[in-house]
Amino acid sequence: MNTPQLSRPAWTRRRLLLSGLAAAVLVAVVTLALVVTGSGDGGNASATAATTAPPSGVVVPTGTVAPDETVVPAPPTPVPAGPTSDADALPPSLPAVPLDQPAAVGNGITGAVVSLEAIDGTAQGPGNVAGPALRATVRISNDTAEPVSLDAVTVDLATGTDLTPASPLDDPSELPFRGTVAPGEAAEGRYVFTVPVDARAVVTLSVGYQAGAPFLVFTGPAA
Repeated sequence: MNTPQLSRPAWTRRRLLLSGLAAAVLVAVVTLALVVTGSGDGGNASATAATTAPPSGVVVPTGTVAPDETVVPAPPTPVPAGPTSDADALPPSLPAVPLDQPAAVGNGITGAVVSLEAIDGTAQGPGNVAGPALRATVRISNDTAEPVSLDAVTVDLATGTDLTPASPLDDPSELPFRGTVAPGEAAEGRYVFTVPVDARAVVTLSVGYQAGAPFLVFTGPAA
């Protein structure tokens, strides 16, 4: 039996049709692969974004300051009324007042120079030299609600604008602070310093009522 032979135009059309179907199938397969791959990448990207994104409501700092932001300066550090927390720190000094004016620490403790007398100091003990001296009588008033110890009171005297320290003199009339002062009461102490007559134009008396507390400072001309 003889197989019928297709004419050349019919064979060509059949070949083109098969080629078109194959190309369409290839395009469909490639498209499906791209869709599947894209879905996988999108899932990973979403997971990554969810992992690295900050929690809701958290503000991530940018390192910049808003132009309208106002910087508020820190308040000045107040002078402490009691002992400082650092035992080795030098206590601050309150602003100086005239010799005839009282000075207040700020916690109920006040001080005043009752008198500053010129005397001829008497030498007692080693290192003391008799001669011109100043005797300072100081009063400390306790307006707090508790007794205040006076055993650690310090009184120093300096001369001139350069605050040259004057040497304490162990004179018989000296009577340092001792004991305690009750609430609402005052106590007095006397201290003697060697001060030449020509060094009395300006003297400065510093009184510390308690170790570490700020110094009460009095200044002015002496007799």
